[in-house]
Amino acid sequence: MERGGLAETKLNGRILALFIAGFLAGLALIYVGQESLVGNADFLDSFSVGRMGELDIDKPMLFFYSMKERFSPAILLIALTLAGVGSIAVSVYLIWAGFCAGTILSVLSIRYGIRGILIFTGGIFPQILLLAPAYLLLFRWCQGFQERMRTARYPGNAAGKHAGLSAVRAGTLIFILGMLLTGCLVESYVNPIFLQKIFHFF
Repeated sequence: MERGGLAETKLNGRILALFIAGFLAGLALIYVGQESLVGNADFLDSFSVGRMGELDIDKPMLFFYSMKERFSPAILLIALTLAGVGSIAVSVYLIWAGFCAGTILSVLSIRYGIRGILIFTGGIFPQILLLAPAYLLLFRWCQGFQERMRTARYPGNAAGKHAGLSAVRAGTLIFILGMLLTGCLVESYVNPIFLQKIFHFF
């Protein structure tokens, strides 16, 4: 029991470390190249951000867009895990997700200060309360699947083979995908309300 808890703690620490590494890389990129990447670029400028606050959002279309954006990486991670490269795929995704978050937050904070941080927060809340745990469970599922399949490769290891077969744990995977689906619904039908309130600060 203690060994399992220790392994889980190490895995959570590794996930956090990879995300933070990507996040810091995104921050560094923007702040080092601030003049060329922010000062002389249109990315998230006042015109584009101002237009976002005036948009009449088509919530059903946003829902389908959100599903594509959230489920595509999840399905890709599952496929790569089944192919035996789940750990590598999860690591790359975590670094990339952290990098994107660091980049966007840096640009918004440089352009708008505290209001930029509010926009960033408004853009991810409250769906982040569902999406982040769902992806965390998915990362752990991918890692657990790969470890069990590695154990199952030992010849004559019946317990390992049984563990490898049980690693699919379809119920857990369905639960994770259900959380992602709920997060997409929240992102499409609840988040725009929060985001519109944030834009009142502009």
